[in-house]
Amino acid sequence: MNDRLVYPAGAAAGEGSALLRAAAAAGYGLRVRELLDDGWSDSARNDVELMLWAADYGAYQLIRHRVDEHTTRSMWRIARAWVGVDPVAELRRRLGDATAEVQRHSVPVDHDDHTQCIRATAADGRWAQVQTAHLAILTCIEERLGIGPSRDELMARALADRDPTSINWSQSQLSVNARTDAEATLRWATRVLTDPDPDARRFAAEVVHSLSIDQAPCRQDALAALRAGLAAEPDADVLVSLIGAAAEYHGPGFLPEVVMHAEHPDPSVRSRVAGELCFTLMEPGSRRAGVDVLAALARDPDGRVRAAALHVLRDYAFDHPVTGQVIAANRDDPDARVRVEALAGLARGGDTAAYGELRRLGDEAGKDSPLALLADAAEGWLRNAEKVQASSPDAR
Repeated sequence: MNDRLVYPAGAAAGEGSALLRAAAAAGYGLRVRELLDDGWSDSARNDVELMLWAADYGAYQLIRHRVDEHTTRSMWRIARAWVGVDPVAELRRRLGDATAEVQRHSVPVDHDDHTQCIRATAADGRWAQVQTAHLAILTCIEERLGIGPSRDELMARALADRDPTSINWSQSQLSVNARTDAEATLRWATRVLTDPDPDARRFAAEVVHSLSIDQAPCRQDALAALRAGLAAEPDADVLVSLIGAAAEYHGPGFLPEVVMHAEHPDPSVRSRVAGELCFTLMEPGSRRAGVDVLAALARDPDGRVRAAALHVLRDYAFDHPVTGQVIAANRDDPDARVRVEALAGLARGGDTAAYGELRRLGDEAGKDSPLALLADAAEGWLRNAEKVQASSPDAR
């Protein structure tokens, strides 16, 4: 029987599901998923061998949303066989060449996550390839079967890659947050927030942050744990998630535990502080304090921080006099991210020249790009500003 993952020298080709396998192996897994979802031939979409190949290859892109009762158990066994296995050693074993040349690269799984793709090429040109997403596949299938592992096991799977942007990490976090007992999940996560492993704390902080958005169980207990974490956490990546969770759980009002990190040495933390100060601006009693902190962050040496501060001031305190001063001061900022936010703010105030420049940048970036969408929003703001000006007594 031919090995599913071993190909002859040269490019893999074929038709039907064989073509889909070749396309996925060539790095077009997302496009293959689109074809399967949007009407590819029934024979390919229902091909059991395609799904078994995907489980062996680690093609999470193909398996997601396509698990059924006919292939689930077999796919689970195939993916499970990769757990604890060195993928390079396994590919070389399948090729029968212990010195096969190895190449690695990252491939997207969806818009936010990725996985590693490993190819081993034998001396005779044959090659075998795999994606290291088997833990994510295993987790996905187990959730469908109702046999999801413990939260500790899911965290262990996430930490296998030590990469928060990997699909193994994100699928594990998704599964933890999907547990029906949100209070038990929160208690588990708050315990892990004191773990000596910073990656474990980061995983737990992301879980709490997701809970704060979706369900927010045990508000007072969560806030107590988050405040303790914010006061003691040394890792910037963990702090970023703790800040987001604390702001969501707290809601509108002044956030002293968040503001205390406005001068943190890591710009990712300062940027997150700026973003979450929108909650402070929502409460009239804390608005001035929030504006003052954001005005200071708008002068930050890091462009990401300045851009975040301008964005929040524009969207949540546009009518405050300090906001206009801050936006005008950043009109010609050397950082493009900051300049774009300033242009959008000026356009919101009726500046047609600023809108024209923003529109040009959006058109250059392409339709549906973040810049183009911001320019579209700015166009609406500009039209509203023109209507307000036209209806004012001075315009009559």
